[in-house]
Amino acid sequence: MEEQKIITLATRTYEHAEIIRSLLNNEGIECFLENVNLIQAAISDGVKIRIREQDLERAIKIMEEIEKPELLKVEEKKRGRPPKARVLLPVDYSDYSTKAAEMALDWAARLDAELTVLHVFYNPIINTLPFAEAYVYDTSMDELMVDLEAKAKDEMREFLTHLKTRKKDKGIDNVTIRSKLLRGVAEDEIIRFSDEYEPTVIIMGTRGKDRKASDLIGSVTAEVMESARVPVLAVPEDFEYKGIDELKKVLYATNFEESDFVALDKLEKLVKPLAVSINLAHVCEKSTGKWNHLKLDGLKKFAAEKFPNTQIDFDIIENEDFEVGIEKYVRDKHIDIISLTTRRRNIFSRMFSQGLGKKMLFHSTTPLLVFHARR
Repeated sequence: MEEQKIITLATRTYEHAEIIRSLLNNEGIECFLENVNLIQAAISDGVKIRIREQDLERAIKIMEEIEKPELLKVEEKKRGRPPKARVLLPVDYSDYSTKAAEMALDWAARLDAELTVLHVFYNPIINTLPFAEAYVYDTSMDELMVDLEAKAKDEMREFLTHLKTRKKDKGIDNVTIRSKLLRGVAEDEIIRFSDEYEPTVIIMGTRGKDRKASDLIGSVTAEVMESARVPVLAVPEDFEYKGIDELKKVLYATNFEESDFVALDKLEKLVKPLAVSINLAHVCEKSTGKWNHLKLDGLKKFAAEKFPNTQIDFDIIENEDFEVGIEKYVRDKHIDIISLTTRRRNIFSRMFSQGLGKKMLFHSTTPLLVFHARR
């Protein structure tokens, strides 16, 4: 008999995962849970819901129904916005993490924010098991997990020492540095912790476009950008960071949608402490220029009323290719950060298609700041 391939449908809290498993089973979709704390199951976090690959499409349709925002609110705690700004810095202790850390430390100082360094280390128990086989726990895993955790703690201690030294060198007194170690899949745990921590912004490094395909940090950053509920700033490995005072211009690429008003409001608040100017631009074909100029006038009026003390320049970029138009504009206008809004697509399309933000991430040496529509 051919072995069924088992995949992870989603990662949730134990209580949420049990509800989903029950509903899927009622629909004839067999599934099981991984990462459950066998001693105290009720406190398990990051529980994986595993199903057969052939059931994926049906399971996704059910997930989209049962995870509508109004149903998720039953489980979520109603929390107010944190009283102090927070910056979340996911790291893997690489050179590009160090570069992102420099930028995160400076930005946190400008925001008068708390800075939390997060590292997710490998969990050897996460694997693909034959669906019909019983799970047998390998006791040698205990020793391996202890070693991995000890190594992660040592590396975190070394990273924090470096970061605190840089803090002292820069004369930064208003930033509290905290740390968090989690075990699991990096993108899943970063997103889950972000939902709990509610940072003002997530700042993380990403590899350059010419690195080996096996270097996964770029894809992790892309997944966080797709799913995080807060703005995410991706700092490319090839970006030459000269200090926070050298960031002068931020580009917001608009597509003239309602979400632009919300994103522009968030962007202005986030970058205002940096004393930068904002360039708001739209890429379009020359033939559609007339209507786009009218729409741009609407945004000008909104910005003039909402942000009277912030310098915002407005432009139309005439180019059939969005990426080519943006890259030329960035060079000509000496843009330091590109910002855009990405739509939150449904689960199925997010799994199998590449969003604009993700494409921009892998093709730019300029930091990319991503907001989500309707958030």
